[in-house]
Amino acid sequence: MIVALLTILFSMYLLYVVPIQGRDAEISHMKYITQEFIGLKADIDGLIINNKVNLPIARSFELGTLSSVGSGSLSVLPLSSFIEATGLLMVNEQNDFLMVTVHGNMADLSKIANRSNNPSGYFNVSYNTEIQVSGIDEAILSFNCFGPEACPYPPINFSMYDRFFNVTTRTRYTFDNSADYDPVKQVIIRNFSINFDNKTYTPIEIPVNRTYDLIVEVYVNNTSGRFLTAEKTLIENLVFPGNYTYNFLKDNDLVPNNSSDYYTVHFDDGIDPGLFDWQAITTKVSRFSPRIGSFQYESSNRYWVNQNLLYEMGGLFMSQPADGGSSVMLIPSIALTPTWIDDPDNPGVRIQVLKVSINNIRITDTEDISGSVSAQIFSKVDHIYQNLFNGTEEIDSFYGSPPAGTVSLWKMREGEETNAKAIWLQFIPDDPRVINSSYREIRPLSYEEKQRMKATTELWKRGFDQVRTITNKTQSDTFVTDSDHDYSRWMYNFRIEDGDANQDAPTSPPYSANLVIGKKVLSEIATDCSPITGSGNAAACQNAVREYLENPDGDEFILDYSESELSLVMQSGAL
Repeated sequence: MIVALLTILFSMYLLYVVPIQGRDAEISHMKYITQEFIGLKADIDGLIINNKVNLPIARSFELGTLSSVGSGSLSVLPLSSFIEATGLLMVNEQNDFLMVTVHGNMADLSKIANRSNNPSGYFNVSYNTEIQVSGIDEAILSFNCFGPEACPYPPINFSMYDRFFNVTTRTRYTFDNSADYDPVKQVIIRNFSINFDNKTYTPIEIPVNRTYDLIVEVYVNNTSGRFLTAEKTLIENLVFPGNYTYNFLKDNDLVPNNSSDYYTVHFDDGIDPGLFDWQAITTKVSRFSPRIGSFQYESSNRYWVNQNLLYEMGGLFMSQPADGGSSVMLIPSIALTPTWIDDPDNPGVRIQVLKVSINNIRITDTEDISGSVSAQIFSKVDHIYQNLFNGTEEIDSFYGSPPAGTVSLWKMREGEETNAKAIWLQFIPDDPRVINSSYREIRPLSYEEKQRMKATTELWKRGFDQVRTITNKTQSDTFVTDSDHDYSRWMYNFRIEDGDANQDAPTSPPYSANLVIGKKVLSEIATDCSPITGSGNAAACQNAVREYLENPDGDEFILDYSESELSLVMQSGAL
């Protein structure tokens, strides 16, 4: 009787208590994973905002619930604990596309090839080669140090962007310079007198130990003069005589971005203002648009619904495969905010304009880790390109490469002034038929592939909807909200579901989520592009958007666009 009762109790424990414990553990683990993804996003955003290139940040992820099958007090039966859940981390398993088309005030950098120094003070730059700035010939400086007064030799000073740099030596003393220091003898004199045997003893002279460092003094370049703003030690404990080298362009504290070509970072001040003109360009420079990459977690829960997390272009998305549910937890790195600037036509007058900030984060690695153990993720920003586009004037969202020789590097005008009239972001879900930038398999999409692509575009459209909602909330009482400054009406987003999805070789992306920003975007494209543009209307819609980008009408805005290349390196079993 007692054995039967114990059997019933233990059966009820296994049937009810263990699943509840497993469910609670999996719910807690999914909350933990979500917080880790949010922390990872914050880490990456911090690296980009602070221009920290090639600085890795590590973060650990517990892939599963880490609950091995245990026994506790019921050691005779080893099934008294829930079975652990596992998970899978993936980089670029879902490698979606993003086409950026912008009508802005920009310069074609190919037109300034081999441009020499001129009286206006523009830099002498060879196109697509190392920088040459006034005072130095190469980014890597080689110099001699013959002594404290001749280091570096010959002297090195130069201008870069809006700063003047002077390289010199600085003396460090074992004792600080005090009132007792004799600069002629270079000793510290301790003055005191001792009368002994009718004699007065001379003061003690204490030699000072000196070491020398190579430093750079940073001055602000402006019309009223140069003002010292900072110093930085380049090389400590110099030895004379000696030969030294230093690479200024690899110093992220001096040049904020790690790029061998300085014009890809701060070339705006080195371009003749006459080269800037209003132009429409697109980043689609090959048959297919550039990929943006992703970082994913897929759970394998046993007691709770499976949830998948996706980090993409700064946004965090969650989906539940079992019921098709999904949500936008954090919007992509897109922000529209009103701001005030000086009116260029009326000095002393401030005007309200729209500022559009976009950070196109591209993940460049491919790696997977699965299991229930911990994994360590190293995040590192490889490059940050500010208002720089590798693009072509041949705007076309249809599949096909632009004509040869039309691709160039474009730099937008920067500063607190308007520089754009319209921008189009077209998000295209990963097409499994696309093998590389120029080749695609000729076959129709399967039903599962079409459902996944459709669900992805729906999720991204919801993300664009949230950007619009947040824009409405940021227009506080401080800003004008009349018809000219109702910035929520400067946005229009829609998604395309084209009948070409059933074809072996479609002529355009069958699924896409689109966001277009411009003053009169609603009146120009809303008629041709409904919120869900289906078969038969997709071509007309995309042509309408292209025509609007080429000839936008309405007020200008400030576009702050950056493209960041991100490396994610995973290590399994890290503690």
